[in-house]
Amino acid sequence: MTAPAWQSRPVAWTDPTRAIVVGVDASPSNAAAVDYAAHDATATGRDLVLVVAVDDSVIPVPHHDVRFDTSHEWQLLHETERRLRADHPDLTVHHEVRFGGAAHCLLDRSVEQARLVVGKRGLGTFSRMLAGSTSIAVAGRSRVPVFVVPPAWEQAAHEHDKVLVGIDPDEESETALRFAFTEAARRGVRLEVLHSVDIEPILVWDPQLGGPTYREWQERGAGSVERTVKPLRDEFPDVEVELTHKVGHPGTALLDAAARAQLLVLGRRRNGRFGLELGSVARGVLHHSETPVVVVPSH
Repeated sequence: MTAPAWQSRPVAWTDPTRAIVVGVDASPSNAAAVDYAAHDATATGRDLVLVVAVDDSVIPVPHHDVRFDTSHEWQLLHETERRLRADHPDLTVHHEVRFGGAAHCLLDRSVEQARLVVGKRGLGTFSRMLAGSTSIAVAGRSRVPVFVVPPAWEQAAHEHDKVLVGIDPDEESETALRFAFTEAARRGVRLEVLHSVDIEPILVWDPQLGGPTYREWQERGAGSVERTVKPLRDEFPDVEVELTHKVGHPGTALLDAAARAQLLVLGRRRNGRFGLELGSVARGVLHHSETPVVVVPSH
């Protein structure tokens, strides 16, 4: 069986001819993602592709004729396009209806494009919005960067806020770090590079060894971050860079810092035979962040 395109084809998402793809649905929370994608496309000079997915997983039964009326979906696309053109008259917009699960349709359509933008769906028992299954699925499997945009986000109100990137020098960070530098340079804002060490397991295991071990990890981590960042600092001399080292769970540190950022950049790691996957920290941040998060797959 042939693998889906999004599983097999490499793509250079920095190519300026590649478009931005955004998933469209009728939910109120989706409007922020569509507006974000349109703003991004206008700022980068890229085309925008609006995609509506129609679930065709209905199982036919005898004497039951399955037909899909897509008039509602096309109407939604036309209304969305008219609204976007009013705000962005120079924007080139394409739209299409695809059949299948939302995650599969978006992954397949975006595989040879620049980036994919999705909304954040679902509300849990906490006050923060939780990411829905589609946003988690595409962020964990896409071959291009995926932006997950919270509802009610207004990019214009955050134009001067920093870009934040979380890195672990012991893992593959170069792709996400380069993406973060590029975004900070394009937006003309400061870049914060955050590295966090969770010392609590060591303290629980042996409080006496906790202090020296933490100091050793902090010094080693700071040095590793400096070495990792230096080549890109030299390549992007106009980007103001702040290196931050925190003690505590990386997810908590990222969420706290992201409250004062316009974008949080996370890398997606490689892991054995499954290739690329979304780690537990990235999942937690996606669920609870009130700032747009972009998940960047490692090359």
